[in-house]
Amino acid sequence: MYDLMVVGGGPAALAAAFYAQSKRLNAAIIYDELGGKTTWQHNRINDEEVNDLPGNEIVEQLIKRVSQPDAHLAHIHDRANEIIPTDKGFAVTTERHGRIYSRAVIIATGANPKRLDVPGVQHLLGQGLGYSLTTFAHQVSGQRVAVIGATPRTFRGIAEMLGTAQHIYLITPYASLPESSITLALHRSAQLEVLTNAKVRDILGFNSAKCVVIERGEEIKQLQVDRVFVDLGLQPNTRFVQELGITDPDGFVIVDEFNATSIRGLYGAGDVTTSIFGEQVLIAIGDGVRAAVSAYEYILTEQLHEVAA
Repeated sequence: MYDLMVVGGGPAALAAAFYAQSKRLNAAIIYDELGGKTTWQHNRINDEEVNDLPGNEIVEQLIKRVSQPDAHLAHIHDRANEIIPTDKGFAVTTERHGRIYSRAVIIATGANPKRLDVPGVQHLLGQGLGYSLTTFAHQVSGQRVAVIGATPRTFRGIAEMLGTAQHIYLITPYASLPESSITLALHRSAQLEVLTNAKVRDILGFNSAKCVVIERGEEIKQLQVDRVFVDLGLQPNTRFVQELGITDPDGFVIVDEFNATSIRGLYGAGDVTTSIFGEQVLIAIGDGVRAAVSAYEYILTEQLHEVAA
């Protein structure tokens, strides 16, 4: 039985595994791919800019550190299908390795962006079009930007861009934006043009996204842009824990300020949880460390109880 099992391979999972490694816990990390969304094209805007993103170098270093031969950290290249609480911890059921047992578990399986289903999206991914607005908000100086979506992350990203972008189109199918302090402030900006009741029909461009075609009632309008961000929300990778009753209505793992779920010994970290706002590598890394610290304290406490018994 392991002391700690980290499920996932993104920044939060890597940070948690590295912390466990530094504490010389008997730990394991289960993943499909190390690096998570930092390696995925659909989160990029221009491929040459990826290495400039805050935190990416840290992720590369974490991959190197946790990938070094270490008797205290096992690598299991597999996918978790279920987490089952047991008398002494948890059984993690995997596709190829059967059941693996651990005293504590950290869920850090991330979340995928909900896709925009229009013709031009697929061939323009990574070429002026991406799904991670808050990640690239600092790279739009002097540009005309189209933002498709209306989530809290959308509004925060737009607020970050207003100081540098030339013009921003906010495209939403809704009749109005939700009322909040940030949306009320956004409405007062001359740089922002809000297009409500708008449906995206196509995104055009040859080597880069250059035009967003929208439909508003009977009108078809073409918006000339330099970049396009799509933010329709995130879909957490939590199907394998839905039966545990630890997720909210949208499927995100509910955690407290210590990254603990309602089940003792089970923790969550990163985009898969309700604990962080926005897809930020540095935030995910910190979240992973916090979850690992909490799990470590739990493991130490359980070990002390066993000695005392």
